[in-house]
Amino acid sequence: MTLDVPTLFVVVTAVTLLMSFWICLMAWGQPRGHELWPLALSLVAYASSNVLFSLRQLLPEIVAVAAGNLAYSGSLSLMLVAIRRFQRGPVGRWQVTLPIVLVFVLLSPLMPSEEASSVSINILCAGQMVLLLSALYDRRYPIEGRGRIILFSTYSGMTGVLLLRAYAVYSGLIGVGTAAGGARWLALVFVLAMCAVLSIALGFVYMTMERAERLNYEMAMKDMLTGLANRRAISEDLAHAVARAQRHGALLSVLLIDIDHFKRVNDDYGHPAGDAVLRSVAQALRERLRAQDLVGRFGGEEFLVVLPDTGLEGALVLAEALRGDVERTPAPWGAHHIAVTISVGVRGGRVGGADTRESLVAAADAAMYRAKEGGRNRVEHTAAGILTEVRTAIQAG
Repeated sequence: MTLDVPTLFVVVTAVTLLMSFWICLMAWGQPRGHELWPLALSLVAYASSNVLFSLRQLLPEIVAVAAGNLAYSGSLSLMLVAIRRFQRGPVGRWQVTLPIVLVFVLLSPLMPSEEASSVSINILCAGQMVLLLSALYDRRYPIEGRGRIILFSTYSGMTGVLLLRAYAVYSGLIGVGTAAGGARWLALVFVLAMCAVLSIALGFVYMTMERAERLNYEMAMKDMLTGLANRRAISEDLAHAVARAQRHGALLSVLLIDIDHFKRVNDDYGHPAGDAVLRSVAQALRERLRAQDLVGRFGGEEFLVVLPDTGLEGALVLAEALRGDVERTPAPWGAHHIAVTISVGVRGGRVGGADTRESLVAAADAAMYRAKEGGRNRVEHTAAGILTEVRTAIQAG
């Protein structure tokens, strides 16, 4: 089968511009700093490079070659800008501008031959691809999901093609110029170019969709004020923990924590101060809990802590430590430091077959209300006598 090169050229250029148009439509209404804008511009720059290379017979060759290579290098720089903006990371100006400047140098009379210029520019563009690959796997600004895999695969393939072309020119397998190497080479280049354009657009769209899904999930499962899990999320975590403890006969403890006199804080300082208190308590809980422990905001000023593989004695020790941490850490509010205490109810031990997340929370809730009735700033539990022993052991230690 013979592929018609002019037809392929028209199709690739049209598809590239069409993809740019649809991406602009997706970015419409977004701020100028949105990553889809430089992506759309990069596709326009790539289409322009194809058009400029095709005008070698109409324009002075040095003009067509220089402009085409500048447009191609510029398209890669714009893709790097798009990735960095997606990551909300800084864009290194030298990484964007230096390759474009080097194109001028590599096409200048300083180069010994056209072959040397062609090989050097292909290696330069391959280096820009490496910058794109490293940005995708920058640990400071991680990108997750299938979109990154699509882009990584595409840029890796393009890097290989550029290096292969540099080697082919260097070894004399093909000549310099767009038409060098014959129609088969050009047809292959255009087919690969179409695959790359479609894959890059698809990869970016996938990344954007996956980020939106993650944000929606976080909004549905996180408390936006404290950054902790919300009631729905921590309730689901507790249900999973109960099921696991029942299957394996493991220990499981639950703490229900309530901020003392929280209404008084809102009345005396205002609701923003109450928000500061909630954030301060949430931070104290995060700093004390272990990696395997789960914590979430369960209600207005209530927090639920789930302690897998933890018996009642260990839960009481941790609850007492949490109570002391909060008491020793007043919440900053402007020029003030608001004193905060908590009351903690603990339900700990083995989980029976009849236990549910509701029954565990109810037991911890009953213990927490006993702590309130006992004077607040206290820890209580579902069985009597153990807390006194724990406090004596802590003081002795």
